[in-house]
Formats: sequence, structure tokens, C-alpha cells
Amino acid sequence: MADHIAGIPGAFIAPAGTDPGNSFCFPLELSPHCYGQLCIPAGLPDGLRPDQRKALEELASGIARMFAAKKQFATHNGNQAALTAEAQDKLDRQREFYENILNKLPTDIAVFDANHRYLFVNPGAISNEEYRKFIIGKDDYEYVAYRNRDISIADSRRAKFLEAREAGKEIRWEETMIDPSGNQLTHLRRMFPVYDENGEFSMVIGFGMEISDRKALEEKQARLVRQLSTQNTQLIDFCNIVSHNLRAPLVNISMLVDILGTSDDLDEHKLLTSKLRPVLDNLHSTFNELVESIQIRQNPEIRSEKLSVQEGLQRTTESLQTEIHRLEAEIEADFASAPVINFPPQYLRSILLNLISNALKYHCPGRPPRIRVTTRREKDKIVLAVADNGLGVDLVKHRDSFFKIGKVFHRHPDAKGFGLFMTKTQVEAMGGRIWVESEPQIGTTFYIEFINQQNCLP
Repeated sequence: MADHIAGIPGAFIAPAGTDPGNSFCFPLELSPHCYGQLCIPAGLPDGLRPDQRKALEELASGIARMFAAKKQFATHNGNQAALTAEAQDKLDRQREFYENILNKLPTDIAVFDANHRYLFVNPGAISNEEYRKFIIGKDDYEYVAYRNRDISIADSRRAKFLEAREAGKEIRWEETMIDPSGNQLTHLRRMFPVYDENGEFSMVIGFGMEISDRKALEEKQARLVRQLSTQNTQLIDFCNIVSHNLRAPLVNISMLVDILGTSDDLDEHKLLTSKLRPVLDNLHSTFNELVESIQIRQNPEIRSEKLSVQEGLQRTTESLQTEIHRLEAEIEADFASAPVINFPPQYLRSILLNLISNALKYHCPGRPPRIRVTTRREKDKIVLAVADNGLGVDLVKHRDSFFKIGKVFHRHPDAKGFGLFMTKTQVEAMGGRIWVESEPQIGTTFYIEFINQQNCLP
């Protein structure tokens, strides 16, 4: 009859010689002259419950006890000869037993001595046998030098080792790194200190488990929640804009049609018909802008390209040249830090056009517009800033509604409250963000953060 082991899923002890099926088996001395085998099923699950993790800790503690016992025997009378042949054989079998189990488990396991030198590493932690042999007796600084890796990895792991030693209890953290293929991997790591029978700090057991898929799923779920929340807000905004911006022209059209139906005067017909055209144009423009904003959100496959910001700004200023000349506006640019941005071309053109045209449209009467466009790099992100000396906005009153659809803050015949909403939609559709700093009569600065720009080095 097989005995199942609590904490290790599917593991059991069976009599020697029985067929365990699809399992790894290790000989086991149950008692003097009584033998069996420890059976662990192949393909353990990647995720471990607390009770399963406890079982791993007990196994690792076993190998720690083995190392401690070997140390005691080896140092007795100052030489290895103190180990009897029987004791040495038993110790070797115990070491082989624990190492075989730990080498088969689907998690990273490492054992460190009191000075943070490796005593044991399983293939889950380092798959290459040459590297596993090299690292025994060495620390992370020697290992990263051997593998030609960033020394910050060794700094981080030494800090965690010291934290576990000082805390005297288990610590856990997440570690993200790039593998040789360029993929980003996330590991959940744990360390817990081990003490000998005298209460002296002896060694540290480390566990690691790759959770990249789980992290990706969590991030995807978080994005979906944010997307649903945003879409709900947009739905409310769309209802408001439809009721406000579309109802008025529809009412006007209805009134004009009613009057046309009751009038027989040809001149009056011509006059009323001429009044229909601007109402229809306004209705058509509003409808197209609403449709475009929806299409941006529903187009996940839009392609990004490496774009020159200077060229994008030049095209924008050329299209606004008449207004720039009329207002005697000055436009300065500094893209030395980040001259190239990876982004959909049509979105970048639209963003620059909206922000530059707004700076011209809402200039402060009596002083020429001064507009400064710059970029700066922040690790793998680029921030575009567009600053002006225009009318500005009181953000204490309007910060929460600044980018909402249909919101305008200054009187202007062309102001409809779609430009900034569209800009925000385009930025967020590509995972970026936009924010604003503004002060009445002083000016406004827009900041746009572009993500995933690691390939756009100057």
C-alpha cells in the first residue's frame, strides 16, 4: 500500500520494486533492513501552494543538514579521515537522495553558505551543467563576471541575502530580467535563513519560480479593467456630446424644413436653404470626429514607425504657416536628447497639429505667441513637451475635465472641444499618457509620454 506525502502533489512512498507509473523514483531506507522508494510524478505543476512550498523548504533543509553534517565530520580532528567509510557512504547516499529530488523539482533552488557562496544549485536555477559546476564555492560577483553580466544583478542578490540574514526570517520579492533571446522574464524569489543546533546562522535556502505568464495575464487583466473603465467614461461623454452637439443642429434642421414646407416664397426658400448648409456641415464634422475617436480605440493593429520629430514639426508649421505669419509667432525646438520617436505617423502628425494650432488659437492678445517644442529621454520612454505663453487655464477648476470631449475653456469660433480629447485618445491607444501644466495668462505646457522607445537611441 503506497503512503502519500503531504505537501508534495502526487508524491508517495511505495514498496521497493513496484511499478510507480510515470514517476521519478528514489531508493529509500525506511528502517533497518526495510527498503522502499520515494515516487514523485513527472511534470509537477508550475504553481505551488503554501503547503507544497513548505515541503520544498523541508527538502532544502534536508540538504542543508547534509552539508552541515558533512562539515562537522570533515572538521573533526582537522581532517577528512575522521569520516568512517560507513559514515561517508551514508552521507553520500543522503546527499544523492536530496539532490536527486531537488534536481527534478520545477522550481529554482539554491543553497548558500554563511558568506553567500553557493553550496548547491539545481538545473531549474542554472540549466547549463558547466555553469552549475563553476558556481559551487563562488558568489554572485564571480558568477556575473564569468558570464559577462551586469554587476547590478550581483548587487541586488547580495542585498537580498543580507536582508534575509538580518531579518532572520523568510523574505520574498519579484525579479525581472532579460534572457539571452531578449525576452523579459519575471521570477518570484524567496530566501530563508537556516540556523544550526546552537542557534548560529549557518546558510540560506533560495527558491525561485518563473511567473512571466502569470504577470502577463495580470497585466492584461489590469489593462482590460482600465479599458472598460475608460470606455464607460467615454460612453457617458458620447451621450453628452450627442445630446448637446448633435441635438442643436438637428433641431435647427427640423425647424428650417418645417418653415420650408409652409412657405411658397421662392426667395425665402433660397434663404432657408442657404442656412441649411452650415448646419449640415457642422453636423457632418461632429459626426466624423466622433466616429474617428471610436475607430482609434478599436484599431489594435495600427503600426508604429521610427519618425523624425523635427520633420513632423516642420510639416505641421508648414500647414499653419499663414496663421504663424499673421500672429508673428516664434516656434523653437530642441530634439537633441530624443530626435526619433517610434509611433504611428498619422497619430504623431495629429498630435503635433492639435497642440501647435491650440497654442496659436489661444494666444494671449497683445503678445506674439512663443511656442517651444522639446523631447527628453527617460530610460525606455520619451517625453514630448509643447509649451506656450498663451491664455492658460485654471487647473484648480478644470483639471478633471481638461481632456474631456466637448470641453472648451476660451471663446473661439473654431473651438469645439474635440482636439485635446482626440490627442488623449491617440496617446492612450498606444499605451502612453498625457498631462498638462497651465496657469492663467502665463501659458500652458503639454507633456506626452511615449512608451517602448528603447530602440530609438540618439
